[in-house]
Amino acid sequence: MAAKKGRAWVFAVVMTLLGVSIVVDWSRGEGLDWSSAALLLVVGPQAAGEMLRAHGRVRAAARTGTVANWMVLPAVVVLWAGLISGWARGEGTPWLPFAAAVLMPLGAAVAGVAALRRRHMRPGPAD
Repeated sequence: MAAKKGRAWVFAVVMTLLGVSIVVDWSRGEGLDWSSAALLLVVGPQAAGEMLRAHGRVRAAARTGTVANWMVLPAVVVLWAGLISGWARGEGTPWLPFAAAVLMPLGAAVAGVAALRRRHMRPGPAD
């Protein structure tokens, strides 16, 4: 149990440091790191869920899991916004964020179809 709490704390601290570094860089005028912001949107709720799960708050962790599943869409929007703003400034295409911006919606669609199939296959209450 202590190891699980330790990992959860490390995960939460790393995500917090990432968030702080994004804000500090942006406030210094170095521009917004769009890729890091998208990563924080996706992984931040996961870190919160791990922290809650490590402290025995399983139901609250399940709610953060639901939030994390829906954060893919805003993360993709942030990635595309970063790509488009870079292209408007005449910058090249960073391929890792581009691949993520293309593949994340595809992965979300596949996961959504799988969830719908599981829900459809689950026996419901007898009428």
